[in-house]
Order: sequence, then C-alpha cells, then structure tokens
Amino acid sequence: MGRLSRIIVIALLAVLATPAAPARAAYGPDRSVSIDVYGQGVKLSGAYGSIAFDDGNAKYRYTIAVCWQSSYSRPTLYASVNGAWRSPLPVTPGTSVSIPQCTGQASLLSGEVTPGGTVANVTITVDGVKFNPPNSTYHTNSAFYDNPYN
Repeated sequence: MGRLSRIIVIALLAVLATPAAPARAAYGPDRSVSIDVYGQGVKLSGAYGSIAFDDGNAKYRYTIAVCWQSSYSRPTLYASVNGAWRSPLPVTPGTSVSIPQCTGQASLLSGEVTPGGTVANVTITVDGVKFNPPNSTYHTNSAFYDNPYN
C-alpha cells in the first residue's frame, strides 16, 4: 500500500472511530402560564409566564413570574410531573419584576428541569394564604400542561 493510501485509511479510521456528539433535543413553542389564586374574593397570588417541553420527552423549561399580592405569606410555585407528588420549583432568589397582573411584589423564576424518565405532562401550582385574625386559610390554583411530543 502506498503512502497516500495509508494516510487515507488512517484518516478514514479516525473519522469512523470518533464518537458522534450526542443529539440535543429541541424545545417546542412556549405555552402560556396564567394562574390566579383567590381567597374569600381577594386576589392572593398568581403565576404568569411560559413553559415549554423538549421533543425528546425528557425535560421542560419554565420562565414564570410569581406574584405576591395579598397573601399573608410569600407564595410558593410547585410542579408535578406525570401526576407525581408536587415539589417546589427551585427557590433561588428570583429577579424582582413588575408585571401588569400584579399590584404587589413579583419575582421572575426560570429553570430547566430533567426529572428522569418520560415527561408526559406537568401541573404548575401556586399557593396563597388569606389571614383573618385569628384564622388563616390556605388556597391554591393549578394549570395542567400536556407534553405535545408524546
């Protein structure tokens, strides 16, 4: 075999032996999140923004402003994947934002969640507390988002 043939064979083997980069799933369009929580006729809190699913059915991302309007305590944003127990979305201090849906404080939370396994759907929940001394009542509202890729 000539020198040029050996170089071509070595180059071809190098290309074939190099592992391909893993495929990266693409996200679908953002779906609107708009959730209000009322207690005894008073708006307590809300969640407004978007959620999107990846076409590999493995993760989702969110960008949601959480409104603290009249709730006695700071509202918490929760997610439940495939009907599992809800868990709070990471409470890293969100960026303070001003949004038209909220006359109180609002924090922008965003992230990407890879829970493990197939993500068929996600339920987003926000809570709020109505305080009427000496009692308080806990209120929630949720929205269900189906993954369009499965």
